[in-house]
Formats: sequence, C-alpha cells, structure tokens
Amino acid sequence: MVRILLVEDETLIRNFIKEYFTNKGLEIIEACDGLEAISLFNEDFDLVLLDVMMPHLNGYEVCEKLRKIKQTPIIFISALFEDENQLQAYELGGDDYITKPFKPSLLYAKCMALIKRDKKLQPTLQIGKIILHPDTHEIEINQEKRSLSNKEFNLLMYFIENKGILLSREQILDKIWGYDFYGDARAVDTYVKMLRKNLKECSYYIQTIIKSGYRFSIEGDEHEK
Repeated sequence: MVRILLVEDETLIRNFIKEYFTNKGLEIIEACDGLEAISLFNEDFDLVLLDVMMPHLNGYEVCEKLRKIKQTPIIFISALFEDENQLQAYELGGDDYITKPFKPSLLYAKCMALIKRDKKLQPTLQIGKIILHPDTHEIEINQEKRSLSNKEFNLLMYFIENKGILLSREQILDKIWGYDFYGDARAVDTYVKMLRKNLKECSYYIQTIIKSGYRFSIEGDEHEK
C-alpha cells in the first residue's frame, strides 16, 4: 500500500485530503506541525505532502531536514502563490508545488505520477564521467557519490536524453514541471544552478546558450578518448 505523510496544521484540510486518498486505497499518516512530521518520517513513506505555514517549523525548514534523511518525493501544498514562494520550495528540494484551494483529484494525480516515477527502477548507466544510479537518484563522479532530488535527477536525465540538442526553458518546464505549472522560467535556472553544483567538475556538461536555453554536451570528454 502507498504510504503518504501529510503535514498540515489545518484539521479541515487534513480531513479533506485524507478522506479522498483513503477512498483511493492509500494510507495517510497525519502530522499537524513540522516537529511532528520530523518525528514521524521514515524510509517507509512513498511521498510527503507538506504545508508551508505551520507552527514550530515551517514547511521549508521541514523540507531541508527531510532531504538530509532521504530523497522521498515532496509536494508542497500552500496558500502562498507568489513565484518566490514556489522557487524557494524548489530550491530546497521540493518536487512539486500546488496552491490552495485545489481539487483533490489533481493533487492525487500529481502524487501518483511522482510515486510512479520514483519507483521506476532502471539499470546503472554512464555518460561522460558521470555514472547514474536511477534506482537511488545518485550520481557518481570520480568514485564520489552524491544524491540528487527527484527534480534534479529528472532534469539531468532529460538533458542526457537530448544530448547536443538546444532545449529552451519552456521545453524544460513543460517536460519536468508539466503543463499545469504556473511558475516561470526562473525555476529552470534555479535547478540548473543546483544541478551544476552537484556535478562539480562535470558542471560544464550543461552549457548555457544565451537568450535561448541550455544544451548538454560531453564533447570535451569525447575528444580526450
């Protein structure tokens, strides 16, 4: 059974989500604040639904702490709709963001799509100097492993699948965030910056094409062979 940790301080919203998801056969574990969420979280959860404005620890702080434990998919649910709020959520490792009010059917669809992608095991593969472990969302460069968030890993895979092709920010938004994402292209720039940081000496694989987008290339490595 799919297990979801629902972190929300408003009882009515928790009940509203729990009723819909339980009827769909999912198990919902509730936390009414950030501290309770940290105490309940473990590796058995398939996804976390995380409110932003909560007592004790806000959603951003909770996300930071959870990301140090495991790369479980996280969807923010919040009444905060400004681009800056959503960008902060993505910068901290959130995988998606939905603003209140929302239809439970849409939230359910987002959850199941993320869970499905997260559980889809794939064999280890190598591109240039990077070894990718799709089952754990880890990358390995010069025998050093680093964990990526779901969004970072999906972005890297999209770049690799389109190696040498110029990808516009709009194309990346549509593929990685989906057509119903209401933010702007700055989300792409933020995640590219985070991904480059994790790629370290291979960060140059992701090339910025001014005013156009990004292109992934390992041309320099190929010339070394």
